[in-house]
Amino acid sequence: MTFIKPYLIRLSHCDPTGFVFLPNYYYIFNALVEDWFYEALEVPFDAFLMERHLSLPTVRLETTFSKPTRMGETVDFWLTATHIGRTSLRLTMGLDKNGDQRVRMNRVSVCVDQQSDKAVAIPDDLREKINDFMRG
Repeated sequence: MTFIKPYLIRLSHCDPTGFVFLPNYYYIFNALVEDWFYEALEVPFDAFLMERHLSLPTVRLETTFSKPTRMGETVDFWLTATHIGRTSLRLTMGLDKNGDQRVRMNRVSVCVDQQSDKAVAIPDDLREKINDFMRG
């Protein structure tokens, strides 16, 4: 299954030429992960971080930029979960405009206990929701 979020590219995302400043893609993709938690998984991301004291830092990131995106465009950011391990989660994400591929990203995150800074197993309730999402 794929989580898709239409998104308006704003002035704050862009460099002086009106194109998305490359580091801002990472900000938007991170927000997409949060939206995925809230909307598709129905897991409050703030509670995951602040109450459960867990995080999902990125440990590997590969990005391909195929075409620039301009201020004022509404584009589709999307996310698919491609693998869930004991402590890690692999996501493939992208940005498309009318079927035109603009950005592709492969991201590996690891579940980390914020107090010990050590990798821990992805909680069973979250694992179940991610597996359900992956099955569609």
